[in-house]
Amino acid sequence: MLNQFGFDEFGFDELVLSQFVLTGVVGFSTLILLACLMFLIGWAAWRQLRRPPPRMLARYPFVSILVPFYNEPEDSLLSTLESIERNDYPGPVEVLLVDDGSTNATAAAVTHWLAQPRGKRYALIARAQNGGAKGLALDAALPQLSPDSEVVTVIDSDTVILPGALRSAVEALYSSPRHAAACGLIVPAGRNQSWLHRLQFYEHIGALAAIRYVQSKLGSVNVVAGAFSLHRTDVIRELGGWGEWLVEDIAWTWRALAHGYSIAYAPDAVAYTICPTTLGGLFRQRRRWARGRLESFRVAWRISWPRTMKMLPWWLLWAQSALVPTLLLAAAGGLLYRNHALLAVAALNWLLMAALNFVSVLHARERLQLGPLDLLLVSVYNTVIDVLLLPANLIGLLDELRGGRKSWMTR
Repeated sequence: MLNQFGFDEFGFDELVLSQFVLTGVVGFSTLILLACLMFLIGWAAWRQLRRPPPRMLARYPFVSILVPFYNEPEDSLLSTLESIERNDYPGPVEVLLVDDGSTNATAAAVTHWLAQPRGKRYALIARAQNGGAKGLALDAALPQLSPDSEVVTVIDSDTVILPGALRSAVEALYSSPRHAAACGLIVPAGRNQSWLHRLQFYEHIGALAAIRYVQSKLGSVNVVAGAFSLHRTDVIRELGGWGEWLVEDIAWTWRALAHGYSIAYAPDAVAYTICPTTLGGLFRQRRRWARGRLESFRVAWRISWPRTMKMLPWWLLWAQSALVPTLLLAAAGGLLYRNHALLAVAALNWLLMAALNFVSVLHARERLQLGPLDLLLVSVYNTVIDVLLLPANLIGLLDELRGGRKSWMTR
């Protein structure tokens, strides 16, 4: 039956309901963004008044570095090893290199590199067959840890950590006895190589970094980036390793949070990593990451639903950005629904995200050699990548809901 405006009444009711839901979801995420921005302003003012002393430890713990690799290009892996060798960490370090069944010449190149005099202790662990997931390779190294190991650091084989990064991350991890893990600032390398590189570069250094900083002060960082992450060895022995999950870094983080631990973030611990170089590669990566988001939520819920509920706002914030990008939302509000309230909420959401982008770039401008143009480009590129990755995020969530076979998709 048509109403006086020419709409089917049932369809009209659905349209109104969808507007209400969208406005509520985006309004909720907007409140979170506003709270993050206000927190950062207040925190900056407090630091100016208090000027806390530099964070240093009386004793630096024994660090075990795990570097899993599978058919990694020689130059990439050797650059990773050189960055580890050059790092000026003041405590004892061991480095376990896990060859996850490589079939190219990388293992021979690593053996040759290890034959040269080195300042750290290295060991090569060779697996006869590729396990199909990074977490399984990491688990294979756990029995080989030194009995003195206190911190397990995971560094991807295509990641270069900057000088001082390991020390800064360890100091962040040990800033609280409740911290189970910590991560640094992961920066995609080669931002000037292509538009796809720039998209990923600005995504990682933008609002995500600012939100992660706020989360760290609340002890609730919900993603420890696997390219460069640190974990207390005793917590790994308590909770277990990474092998049972598709996206091991996210799921392990949520497991730790569900057990009552907190997670730290060290923005000064910078690591450059190789990002996908094709749109198809980026699509597969983000499809897997999106599935891992839902997988991690389920892992945590089974352990402690009350603690998981505390993390729900951060999960919903990601879901809104991943599934309802503000650019599409503004178009829906202005063209489809012609709803001024929805359009206003979308605009406010984008402005707050732009403010957080601005804060992040401003904070990292010296470390990453950023200029005034980056303050503008970061919001433009983040708006584009949100829309571009929507299909990958949606399919990844559907993969987990359907319970299909878990595949790394990039091996």
